[in-house]
Amino acid sequence: MSRQPRMLCGNDRTDRRQQILDAAQRCFKIHGFHRTTLRDIAREFGMSVGHIYNYFSNKEAIIEALVETQTQRFIDMLDSDKYLDVKPEERLHHELCAVVDAYLDLDSAQLVVAIMNEALVNPRVFEIAVSATTKVREHIKLTYLSSLGDNREYAPPAEVMEARIITVRSMLEGLRYARLFNPHMDPQVLRNQTIKRLMLLIEADRREDVARFEALKAAKTNQYLICFINN
Repeated sequence: MSRQPRMLCGNDRTDRRQQILDAAQRCFKIHGFHRTTLRDIAREFGMSVGHIYNYFSNKEAIIEALVETQTQRFIDMLDSDKYLDVKPEERLHHELCAVVDAYLDLDSAQLVVAIMNEALVNPRVFEIAVSATTKVREHIKLTYLSSLGDNREYAPPAEVMEARIITVRSMLEGLRYARLFNPHMDPQVLRNQTIKRLMLLIEADRREDVARFEALKAAKTNQYLICFINN
């Protein structure tokens, strides 16, 4: 009597899928995305290429899953209530430390740089990268607006807020390249200097927002007085 193949339950499928992603990540870091084949991933995983097709249709599907995992992990970190009971001024410092540490993580840096390099020549990977970047940017924007509560009048115009997010993320993305291509640099020094500059930048933005709000309020008051006098 022939032996029937064992059907994998939900948890088994999830575990097997993650094992493939872990194997792919190791291969991408060693060979780069372009040079890595499904056969390389299968060999690293310890299964046949056909087995991979049960979970992913091609390399782009694998990299999409890796990007989704990285993106969701980052968003979950941003949403963490770990420092909810800490004083606001201290909470910001702790949260920035967590963000900077995520960008300085060597394994993550190697993977993201490999993906971004591929995105420059692969339209599908480019779409994946843009989608992930947009998702994080929109999440940060909504989180910031939510944090203002009833004080949303202090929020800058949408295009200014978006430009600020892109600027800060560009600085953080640069940390990955700094981590990889400046191996002599003490990561702790790099971390501390980055956090210090981010704190200064955030404080400058806050002052700018307050000044803009006060200017708008004064302009509305003057306009009201002019109308009152004229009437």
